[in-house]
Amino acid sequence: MKGRLVGLLALVALVLAPGAVRPAAAQVSVPDPRLVAPPMATPDPVRVVVIDPGHGGYDPGSVGPEGVEEKDVALAVGLALARALDTVPDLEVHLTRDRDVSIPIWERGDMATRLKGDRPGVLVSIHVNSLDDVNTRGVETYFLSQARTEHERRVAALENSPPAGGGDGGASVASDPGLAFILNELRNLDYMHWSADLAGSVQEELAQVHPGRNRGVKQAPLAVITNALMPGVLVELGFVSNRAEERLLSDPDFHADAAGALARAVVEFFGRYPPRTGESADGGR
Repeated sequence: MKGRLVGLLALVALVLAPGAVRPAAAQVSVPDPRLVAPPMATPDPVRVVVIDPGHGGYDPGSVGPEGVEEKDVALAVGLALARALDTVPDLEVHLTRDRDVSIPIWERGDMATRLKGDRPGVLVSIHVNSLDDVNTRGVETYFLSQARTEHERRVAALENSPPAGGGDGGASVASDPGLAFILNELRNLDYMHWSADLAGSVQEELAQVHPGRNRGVKQAPLAVITNALMPGVLVELGFVSNRAEERLLSDPDFHADAAGALARAVVEFFGRYPPRTGESADGGR
């Protein structure tokens, strides 16, 4: 026992002696921080904007006293909006028509749904209004729901009516029993809520560039946005039946201003849509 203790003490003295060779310490590899890639941020999804210039081809839409046609105003603003949004990163922009052609109104929502796929997207349908009362002016924005007022029912009938040259209309959409099912599905998917939200942003921006009355956000069973499975709005840029507003609606400067307002509204809307996981349905607003 005494001999083993003496041997152990001798070994300790050897290790601690100056110049003694000590056992190698365990080596820990520390990577050069300059060579370590930062964690990959989750990229924002591509967002899709489908622009729908109303009417077209043999369907002129509403026509003003000086001959300005709704289809031409809608196309001019739609093309200007596409140019404005093409400069925004992570946006994919489509037009239902980029020239003077007719597209059945029931196909437009289906087209938008196909273009969107499984990505976040919105539909913006562009129109102008008309009334027998030639003094009426202003801008209004619609989302899909049951009409509540006589004016909303009149706009729905006007925009859903078949064109004079033939083709597929939608005059019966307001009384179609299938509409109740569609509206219920949209409520379940929360698209109706988001459409109302988008309509609010669009109306707010357009009111800043439109000299006429701010006629507010309205709702109606509009065929063109009925079967678009995404937030969608229909914009009435003014009343072509009013001579002063007809001149405004034919002015390229107004086309650019309206397109800029619509672009700002869409970009602002995408700042909160789609909601992130865990957020409330109103996007935390």
